[in-house]
Amino acid sequence: MAKQPAGKVSVTALGQVRIFTSLEEDQLTALAEQCSWSRYEAASEILAQGTPCDKVYFICSGRVTAKTFSDGGKEITFAELVTGDIFGELSALDGRPRSSFVVTLEESLLALLAADLFNDFLDTHPQVMRALMIELAGRLRRTDEKVFEFSTLNTSNRIHAELLHLAGMHPASDGAVQITPPPTHADLASRTNTTRESVTRTLNQLKQGGLIEATRQCLTIFDPDTLTKLIRDSEAD
Repeated sequence: MAKQPAGKVSVTALGQVRIFTSLEEDQLTALAEQCSWSRYEAASEILAQGTPCDKVYFICSGRVTAKTFSDGGKEITFAELVTGDIFGELSALDGRPRSSFVVTLEESLLALLAADLFNDFLDTHPQVMRALMIELAGRLRRTDEKVFEFSTLNTSNRIHAELLHLAGMHPASDGAVQITPPPTHADLASRTNTTRESVTRTLNQLKQGGLIEATRQCLTIFDPDTLTKLIRDSEAD
């Protein structure tokens, strides 16, 4: 981990975090001076589940995953977080231990703020508190969607739904979406509570149908609307 000094670069980086978009530059500068800055290499564990709350993390660049493991060792992915996202805020708010492991998926620059300073900042900046509430509401809605998918969709359709979710995070060009870097089969299995074998089988079916193309560098979804139709047709059966 390399420390990133505060300054103009730090203020610009912190300004990318969504809950801070309403802040003026002088407010961001004051906040950046309270943060510590760390750059993590890919595959670095940032947080361990069950550890005490002490810091909140802001992703200024990069990508991380929040996950847990069942008693049997099965990996379960809660969320993938990217530039502009925040994590560690739940423990800061309620004082309870961390609810997941957080691991970097690529080199990431993070701003770290002590939990007590984060809570003080929310108390004095109600617009940031409101922005945080909107972020948490969005996460709750996505969790509700996952519960619905796990309760009503078969294995293949859960994988279809996850591909659509990933597609929604990338721009479309002529109707097609390129996901880079592509998720691994193990990652998709973790996200959808399935197995790598099920993911491989479903992706092969989509390839044969001309709906996707997958390489080590990119997963291309040629027709997201057809994936949506596959899910709706299954729900109607």
